[in-house]
Amino acid sequence: MRWFCALLMVAATSPLAAANLGGTTASRARFIARHRCAIVERLDAMHRPGAVEDGRNRFIVVALHAEPQRYVQCIFEDPDTRMLCEASSGAYGPAGDGRLKLDASARAALQALGYVQASPRENFSRSVELGHPPDFAIAADLMLAALHDSYGARPDSVIEIQAPHGGDPVAACRTPES
Repeated sequence: MRWFCALLMVAATSPLAAANLGGTTASRARFIARHRCAIVERLDAMHRPGAVEDGRNRFIVVALHAEPQRYVQCIFEDPDTRMLCEASSGAYGPAGDGRLKLDASARAALQALGYVQASPRENFSRSVELGHPPDFAIAADLMLAALHDSYGARPDSVIEIQAPHGGDPVAACRTPES
């Protein structure tokens, strides 16, 4: 419990907390705490020696369960201390009424997190510096913050993760995977 309280205090003072337009800081902190490990472990597995040769398959997609248009995806760039991340704009969804339409507050939340949309026909994107050695929690927190603030995820939300070379984080995280 002490760890969770410390996480809430850190989250409240982080740059991501300042951008929290889509819900309370505590709600976002609980959502991030629930899912961070699974994402960090997958990114770490993708970054390990040997995984680098897999090239374009070194990506991760995190989406809300049963909401495939509400996603954030990231891919490693050279050098491996940076990732290019995209947040769904609905530009690539199905035509017509089934397409994701972000309202002004969802767009503002993505912009507050540093995402930009060059054209209405593209997703929102941003580069994420992970440092050296890379701190994968930076990318995980940003992806989860976007899901929370822009796409309506809450602490009890279930997510789906696709990462072809992301290993199996269940044992490392000691929690069931969403």
